[in-house]
Order: sequence, then structure tokens, then C-alpha cells
Amino acid sequence: MNQQIGNVGLLNLMNATEDSIKGIERIENIGMVIYRKENAHLLSALSIGNIGKSMEVPEGYSLYNGILYIDESYLCSINQSTQLLVNGMVIIDKNVKTEQLNQEWLQLMVNGKVYSPTFLAGAVSQLLSKASLVIETYEEEPPRIENGEFTMTNSFLLSMDNPLHLIVNGKLQLAQDLDMNLFDEKINKLEINGLASIYEEQEAYLYKKTSSLTSSVVRVIPTGFEQVKKQLRLNAKSIRRLKKAKLFTKKPIVIESDVTREALTQAIEKIDSTSVIVCHEEVEDLVFECCVQLETEVLSYEHKFVYIEGEEEWSNHQFLALDQPANFIVNGQLTLDLDVTEDVLREKMLTLDIFGEVIVPEKKYKGYFQNVIRLNTGTVKEKGKMEKSHFLDNVGELSL
Repeated sequence: MNQQIGNVGLLNLMNATEDSIKGIERIENIGMVIYRKENAHLLSALSIGNIGKSMEVPEGYSLYNGILYIDESYLCSINQSTQLLVNGMVIIDKNVKTEQLNQEWLQLMVNGKVYSPTFLAGAVSQLLSKASLVIETYEEEPPRIENGEFTMTNSFLLSMDNPLHLIVNGKLQLAQDLDMNLFDEKINKLEINGLASIYEEQEAYLYKKTSSLTSSVVRVIPTGFEQVKKQLRLNAKSIRRLKKAKLFTKKPIVIESDVTREALTQAIEKIDSTSVIVCHEEVEDLVFECCVQLETEVLSYEHKFVYIEGEEEWSNHQFLALDQPANFIVNGQLTLDLDVTEDVLREKMLTLDIFGEVIVPEKKYKGYFQNVIRLNTGTVKEKGKMEKSHFLDNVGELSL
């Protein structure tokens, strides 16, 4: 079976052979490829869309993924020549002695940054290959690293004795009540590799602490807006919790048909969304008035709607069980069984909005969908063709 692969952070071909790459039909995007001189030809044998960086690894070097801390004890434990390709970061502790680095037991290639005390920067450069001379120095404490989702709070800042160089790999959220004067005092420098979610009034403070945002995306929540992190489903009862709310969200909002125009006006003042809002056509105009962004998709329904978020498989019987035609919104994956007839689809499916994936048993269904598709940013696939290849997506490291 042929293998199609979407996104790969690191493709390791150091031990690859002609046999090990057999069956790889295509790889779309690769952050970095590493290979040995003797198997460099395998790189051109692969069908690859985009490569960020490629690196030939000399014989004797082994791969180290992640953050390598080098302190006095680590260097004392090395008693033979050690050569590492570090895919990540190297942090040199301030207890390291210059003479330890001059022993030349350790040699490094680094795809990333090296953080070193200022007084050791010259000696550290002797450890590195010429291709990886990216050294950032520090005076007091080495940088602190947070991976994944990290929320910065006042308690976190108060726990710091000295100004901090903070590196966040993942998602950084600044708490809404964060004391920005304390932030200014306790954060010496901030690096973000991923997403920063902040409130509008915090924006200037963030930019002051970051020298570059090329490896990150900054999401700014407008002043006065409340962030909604999960899909919001509102009915006549639950909408009473909101009082002239201003909502900021990247998730869908679903408004049930029992929400009246009066209730909606009382509950929601503004919506800042880049996702979709599903509502009854009776309140559609009010929802449009609430939206502050032109790109917000407002999907109305006449009688009822079917919202598919995960993976669902529908048979002819399920369509017939609908008491009236429905608007279908696919944000996950909808698979049609082979017994679903075109007549039943015409009778029960009023419109179809595709944000995810619809899998049909035969090509002829695609023709029918042309008459009912209202919005399509997803895909429609034939089930038979999907089984001919296997797809893998978002792989951190792939060794072939």
C-alpha cells in the first residue's frame, strides 16, 4: 500500500535504504531533512513538496532531539569523544568551566539556538560546527523553557526572584488580570515559538519584551471582549447567562431555534469570530449586526439543522428518519453508506456546508452535491479511492 504523508517536522534518512523508502508515495512538507553522505541520493528519490532545511550529518554524529542541558556534571561524565547533532536548543550552565570546554571531548551541530553565559561564549563556539554558530548569551540565569500551553499569572511572576528570560514553545496566554507593571519588572526577555494569546491592553508590553515574532502568531483579544475557548451552544435557557456580552472566539457558535429576537438582543452585543455561527433564519439579520468581522460565516437554517463535528456514518434509514428536510453542516467527517439514494438526499438535505470532509460511496454523489452545497472549504472524497492509499499527517520525527 502506498503511503502519503502530510507534514513532517524532521525526516531522518541517516539509516535509510532503497528498501526503507519503498511505498512512500509523497511527503508534502518537511521542516528539516538529515542524511548521511552515502545515502544522500535517496533524498532525490522521494517525492517531496517543500523542504525547509536539509543537513548532511558527518559520520560519528548521533541525533539528539529536544533541549540539551550542559553543566559541569555532564561534562565530567564524558570520557570519550562525543559528537551530537542537536535538533532543538542547547543551554550551557554558568557552573561550566572554560577548561572543560577546551578538552574537546564534545562536538556539536545545532539546528536551533545555543544559550551560554557571556564569559563562556568564546569557548562554547569551539564546540560548534560553523553551520550552527547561533549563540545567545545571558548574564544571571539561563532561560526558563515552558512547553505546551502556558498561562502567565500574577502568582507566577511573584515567584520570580530575578528578571526572567522566558521561552515558550507552544501556546502562551497572558491572564486577563495580569499586572503589566509586574510583567515589565519580572520578564527580562520573551521568546515565543507558537501562539501568543493576549488582551489588547497588553499588546505594547508584549512587543517591548520580544525582539522578534517571526516564529509566532499573536492573537489579540479586543478590549471589553470575553474569550470563548469552546464551542458555544445557546438555547432559550442558556442564553440568559449572557448580558450584553461581547464574545471573542475561534470556535463555532450554535443558536437554537427557540432563541427569540428579544433574547438574542438582550444577551449579545458583539461577536468577534473567525469561525461559523449557526442560527435560525428568523434571527439571521441580528446575528449579522453583531459580527464585527466580515469573514465570519453565518449559516442559517429554515426548519432544523444537523451539525456534524466528529465522525458520523449515515445510512438511508437515518435520512428517512428525519421528520423534515434539514440543513447539514459538516465540521468533522460525514460518510454516506452505499444504500443512500439520490432521491432521499434530494428530499432530506436542503443545503450542505462543508468545513471538514464528506466521503461518498460513488462519484455520482459529487454531482448531486453541486445543487445543495452552500459553502465548501473542506473536501468531498470517494471511498473507493481513499482505500488505495494510506495517509499520515503531522509527524514530529519520521525515520525511514
